[in-house]
Amino acid sequence: MLKRGSQPLCRRCAMKSIVDTILIAYVAVPHAGYLKFFRAYEGSVLYILGNEFIKEFPSLVRHLPGVTPEESKKMIESLGIFTEVHVLAPAVLDVIKDVPVVMPDEDVSHAFVEKYLGSNASVTFDGSWRLRWDWGATQMRRRPERECRVSTDEFDREMMSLAYGFAQKSPDWWRQIGAVLMTRPKVLNPSVVSKFNQHIPSEQSVYCYGDPRSNFEPGQSIEFSSALHAEAGVIAEAARRGICTKGCYLWVTTFPCPPCAYLCAFSGIQRLYYADGYALVSGAEVLQAKGVEIIRVEM
Repeated sequence: MLKRGSQPLCRRCAMKSIVDTILIAYVAVPHAGYLKFFRAYEGSVLYILGNEFIKEFPSLVRHLPGVTPEESKKMIESLGIFTEVHVLAPAVLDVIKDVPVVMPDEDVSHAFVEKYLGSNASVTFDGSWRLRWDWGATQMRRRPERECRVSTDEFDREMMSLAYGFAQKSPDWWRQIGAVLMTRPKVLNPSVVSKFNQHIPSEQSVYCYGDPRSNFEPGQSIEFSSALHAEAGVIAEAARRGICTKGCYLWVTTFPCPPCAYLCAFSGIQRLYYADGYALVSGAEVLQAKGVEIIRVEM
């Protein structure tokens, strides 16, 4: 029993009377993004999802970097942001159901509320913070900041349609990408190289040995892949055929991942056209630093 003045209170009543809001969050590691989120609710009570809940979400089990909820609790307590920090266990659920709750706006939060708190719970999903690569984040089709322009030019649309045609040939179940590289477009006899992302050393490799990508969510650990990306493929093919990539134009169906963006930037490509956004667009800064013009084709 807790007490308010001389009157004893049950824990649920005490919670309702002394706490305006509680935070519930999955916290793998309390990084800077989490700390900004926490400080926006300074003085409230934090509940960190415990292992009983974490094990229900395969993406969280794979995401754990070795820091337990109990260790996260100790780290966060030392910062003095919250009045209380707890590891949430099933036994506490009945206590928090009648208290306004704030959770980060991500897939696990919504699933947790639906299963454990119900539709009548007072829950606010705060989408101001990107704390981890949840499903929604990885499926975002982001565009790079300061993209040079948007093209509705018929030639660019035709080239992008060609890239989409190659993308459909990709055997990659994860994501199909097509790319077309051209030297000096719209001049007589330009060199053209087209590729789609494909598994190596053969298209049947993943069926024989499995795909390492199956261990990760989209956008996570993209270096673990048995596929050659389309952008890397056209640059390698151009090198094999003795085609200078300096000044070339590249049409790719989806904005390049960072490693492919780096290849494009340092290969001398002059213009990069893309149609669909991608979750990771950090490579745009390198492209722009190398003078590559980024153009989105409006299909």
